[in-house]
Amino acid sequence: MEEIEDIRSQINIEIELKSNLITRFAPSPTGLLHVGNARTALLNFLVSKKDKGKFILRIDDTDEERSKEEYVVQIKEDLLWLGIEFDEVYKQSERIKLYDVAFESLVNKGLIYPCFETPEDLENKRKRLIARRMPPVYDRASLSLSEEDIKEKIDSGIEPYWRFKLSNKRINFNDIIRGEINVDTAAQSDPVIKRIDGGYLYNLPSVVDDIDMKISHIIRGEDHITNSGIQIEIFEALDSSPPIFGHNSLLVRENGEPFSKRDSASSISQLKEEGFESIAINSLNASIGSSLNIEAFSSLDEIAERFEITSLGKSSARYSIDQLVKLNSQVISGYDFETISKLLENKYPDFNEDLWECIKQNISNLSEIDEWYNVVNDSITIDSDRDTDFLKLAEQLLPNEPWNESTWDNWISVLKKETSKSGKDLFLPLRLAITGKSRGPELNKLILLIGYNEIKNRLLSE
Repeated sequence: MEEIEDIRSQINIEIELKSNLITRFAPSPTGLLHVGNARTALLNFLVSKKDKGKFILRIDDTDEERSKEEYVVQIKEDLLWLGIEFDEVYKQSERIKLYDVAFESLVNKGLIYPCFETPEDLENKRKRLIARRMPPVYDRASLSLSEEDIKEKIDSGIEPYWRFKLSNKRINFNDIIRGEINVDTAAQSDPVIKRIDGGYLYNLPSVVDDIDMKISHIIRGEDHITNSGIQIEIFEALDSSPPIFGHNSLLVRENGEPFSKRDSASSISQLKEEGFESIAINSLNASIGSSLNIEAFSSLDEIAERFEITSLGKSSARYSIDQLVKLNSQVISGYDFETISKLLENKYPDFNEDLWECIKQNISNLSEIDEWYNVVNDSITIDSDRDTDFLKLAEQLLPNEPWNESTWDNWISVLKKETSKSGKDLFLPLRLAITGKSRGPELNKLILLIGYNEIKNRLLSE
C-alpha cells in the first residue's frame, strides 16, 4: 500500500541536529500534570524557544486501560495556562500503523522475538534469581525456541508477547547535562515491545515517533537514563541516529519524596485554583537546580534568554512551596491596577485602584484578595479577647470626617498621650478590631477605605 510505503520511508529519515532544533514533551494521560512533569515540559520548551526551534506535545496513550481523555484535555489546558505553547500535537493511539511497520522491520532483522512465559513464570524466575543474589535479568529462554516450537505454541492457542534483543554491549553517549554516560545493556532484560494483547509498550513507539518527528533533543528525568541506552539501540536498529539527550535531576518535595500525578495537591490545576500565577511556577521550575537565582521573572521570554540547559546540576532539585509563595507574592505585587482587573474579570463590584494599591504588598496569591476585599466591604470576625476599655476610648478619640492620609497619625498620637501605650500594645488591639487579623496592609491607608462609620462600629462591637 502507498500509505505503508510512505510510513516506511519516514522511519528511515535521519535526524538533522544542526539547523532544526525540535524538542518534545510526551506525557501519559493517566493522571494530572504536576509540578514535576510540568518542569520537564518547561525545560524542553525553553531549549526549543531559546534557539527558535519547535516544541511538540505528544500524548503517549498506548495504555488504553489507564489513559483517559479527560487527562488529555487537562494536560493541554495546563500547558497553555503555563504559557508553554506547542507547535504540534500528536496522539500515539492514532499512529499504530507507524509502529506496526517498525515492528515488522525489526522482526525481519531478528531483533524482536516472540516469548511465551506467563506472568507467573516470569515472577518465579525473578524470585529464583534474587534468592541466588543475581540480578533479575530475563534469561532469553524463548530465543532457543525453534520455528516449529513457536508454531506449535501458537497453534495450541498460546499467544506470544515480544521482546527486543539487546546487544549486551555498553552504550556510551554524551549527555548535555550529565556529561559522558554509559549503559550496560548486558545488565538489562530485553525490553518487552508488545504485549500479548497486541498493545505496544513504551520504547518502540517513543523511538519511532522521535524519528518521524525529527526530534533533535530529548530532555527528560534521570530515571530515563537506562531507557535512553536501550532506545539508542532501537534507533540504530531502525537505521537512524539518536537525538541529543539531557537527563535532568528529578524534582522532589522538600522531604525528598517524588511527585505523583495522582496527588492533586501538587497538580497544576490545583495550584491555579489556589491563586498561584503561572509565571511564578515557571520561575521556580526554571531556577531550581540551575545556575539561575531563584527570582520572579517577568515572562517566559526572559527565562528562555537567561536559561542554559547545560547549567542544570546533577543533585535532586528540591521544590519548596514556601519559595513558590514568595515568588507568587513578588509577581502579584508587581501588577498594576489594569493587569489585576483583567485577571479578576469583574469579580468584585467595588474593587478599585486605591484598594489594590493598599493591599497588593500583602497578597501571596489571588485567592487572598477575597479576604481583604471583605475586610474593606463586609463585616469581620471579632476577636473575643478584645481590650474593650481601650477600644471604647479609641472610638471616642476617633477624628471626625473628613479623613485624609494624616488621620491615622493624628489619631495614634492622641491615643499614645491618653493611654501611655506604644508599639504592639497600642497597634495590635486596633488592628484586630479593625481588620480581624494580626497583620496586613498599612492601617493609615486601610481606614480610609473602610470609612468612619464602619471603623466606629468595629471599635464598639462586643
